Amino acid sequence: MTFDVAIIGGGIIGTAAATYLAEAGQTVVLFEAGELAAGASGRNSGVLQHPYDAALARLHRDSLPLYDELAAIEPRFELGLAPAGLLIVGYDAAALAATAAELGADLPELAPRMLPADEARAVEPALAEGVAAITLATGYPVVPQAATLAFARRATRVGAEMRVGVAAVPEIAGGTVRGVRLASGEVVAARQVLVAAGPWTPDLLDGWRARPPIGRTWGVVVSTRVKRAPRHSLEQHGIDPAGSAAQSRFTLITAGGVSSVGSTFLADEPDPDAWTSRLLEAGAGFVPALAGARVTGVRSCARPVAFDGRPLIGALPPRGLFVCAGHGPWGMSTGPASARLIVELMLGGEAAAPLPAELVAERWEWRPAP
Repeated sequence: MTFDVAIIGGGIIGTAAATYLAEAGQTVVLFEAGELAAGASGRNSGVLQHPYDAALARLHRDSLPLYDELAAIEPRFELGLAPAGLLIVGYDAAALAATAAELGADLPELAPRMLPADEARAVEPALAEGVAAITLATGYPVVPQAATLAFARRATRVGAEMRVGVAAVPEIAGGTVRGVRLASGEVVAARQVLVAAGPWTPDLLDGWRARPPIGRTWGVVVSTRVKRAPRHSLEQHGIDPAGSAAQSRFTLITAGGVSSVGSTFLADEPDPDAWTSRLLEAGAGFVPALAGARVTGVRSCARPVAFDGRPLIGALPPRGLFVCAGHGPWGMSTGPASARLIVELMLGGEAAAPLPAELVAERWEWRPAP
C-alpha cells in the first residue's frame, strides 16, 4: 500500500505527529531504528518546564493542554494540575539576585522570586545550608518515556503502524518523495515523509549532511532513591537556554518516586558509569541526602542542539519532505505543540498558517548533493 505519511523517528515528536496525523484520517507508518523513546525523549531528566526563551515559550504553553489531553486519555501518563515549581540554586546570592531581576524583566510569567539561604531551606528543606535559590512558577515532573509511549499507544489505537527496530531513510527519485527505503532495500511508498530523528536528522537529509544545522550534546542522568526527596525540581545556577558551557551542572527532578540527577553537556558519547559518582558528589553539595542515595540506574543520550538553540520545523525540498527536530533540552517541554505545527503544515499545505520565522527549517541553507 501507499501510506499518506511515513515518519522517521520514534521520539516525542514522531509519536505525537503520528497521533495527530492518524486522528486526522491519514494513513501513517512510523519507523524507529532502535526503540520508542530510545533517545532524549526517554532518557531525559523528567520535567516539563519553561524554556527560558520567548521564542519557544509559546510552544511550551501550547504543549501543556496537549499533555493534559493525553493524560485524560492515557492513564499510565500523569501530569499534575499545577507545576511543582522550579528552584534555581546556588551559593552566590548576589549572582542569583541579578538573574532573578533579569528573568523578571524578560519573562515575567515565571514570577521569579529571590530566596536567601534561610528562606530557600524553609521552602525546600532538602537543600544544604547556605544554598540560596530563585523560585520559578514552572516545572511539571513526569516519568521519562511515559509521554512518548503514551502517544505511541494513542497513535496505534487510531490506526498508525509502528515499525520498531527498523531503520529508514527518505526515498527520493526524479525530484519527488517516493517514501522511505529500508536497510533491506525495500521501499515503503508514502506521499509525504517527516524526519523527526533528533540529533541524527541531518544524517538522513542530503541537503544538510555536509553542513548540519543540528549537533549532538551528550547528557548523563543518574536515577536514585532519595530519602525525603526535594519537592521542587532543582537546577544549578548557570545553565543557559542551550545547555551549559561547563561539562556538568547539577539538576534533580523527582517523578514516580525516582529522583533523576544530572546533567552533563559533553561533545562526545560518554561512559555513563564513569559519571555516576561525579554527579552524585556534586549534587550532594546542594542536596546532602544524595550522599547516601541508592542508585537504581544510569542513562545517557544525545540532545539534538540546533545551531541557534531553536528547532527547525517545516518543509524541505523536494515537495513532500518535512522535518521537525533540533529542540535541544526542550524536546519534552515543547514537543506536542511542535508536532501540531508540522502536522498542520503537512495537512494544510500552502493554506496552512505560516510558521514563526525563528522556527522555520528554511532559515538554514539547504545544499543538495551535486
